[in-house]
Amino acid sequence: MFKITILYGAIREGRLSIRAAKALQNALQQSGKATVTFIDIKDYNLPVMEARLKDMENPPVGLLEISNALESADGIVFVTPEYNNSYSGAMKNCIDYFTKEWAKKPIGICCGSNGKMGGVNASNLLQLLVLAIGAYPMPYKLLVPELHLSLDENGVPQNEIMQKNLDRFVSEYLWFVEAIVNQRKKG
Repeated sequence: MFKITILYGAIREGRLSIRAAKALQNALQQSGKATVTFIDIKDYNLPVMEARLKDMENPPVGLLEISNALESADGIVFVTPEYNNSYSGAMKNCIDYFTKEWAKKPIGICCGSNGKMGGVNASNLLQLLVLAIGAYPMPYKLLVPELHLSLDENGVPQNEIMQKNLDRFVSEYLWFVEAIVNQRKKG
């Protein structure tokens, strides 16, 4: 069983991308190959990052909990909506607190939008960020267009294409995690 942490990065009211995060959580758990820790950064009310966790004497409440979930994970999935052709500022703020937690971690990317492009611009920028933090971005991304039509409130796919894309992402992601975990074990 792989330990996967989903880092969900939207905090605004009425957020629809939580549907994509729930869909991934459900699909990963149903695979029988993963246990999932779900980190919803809205639950932590993190202040704007002024210092990295490693440089803090008194970190904000919950920051150590997030750090432990990220560090102990075999793999991480970033889930964010697309805002103004990029990922959410809250997601970036959270990511910036951490350093060692990202080292050589396989990271899957899921982005969603209300439009037909499914967060493609945010996903491309997020892949660059993953490289910058010293982790490995999975090449295949899960893009969720028209969130309000593609997934219901519980993350259940509402059409065959969404189900197919979700299944493919989970399959590719678990392969990617296994490959990197095996290499990390070798040292």
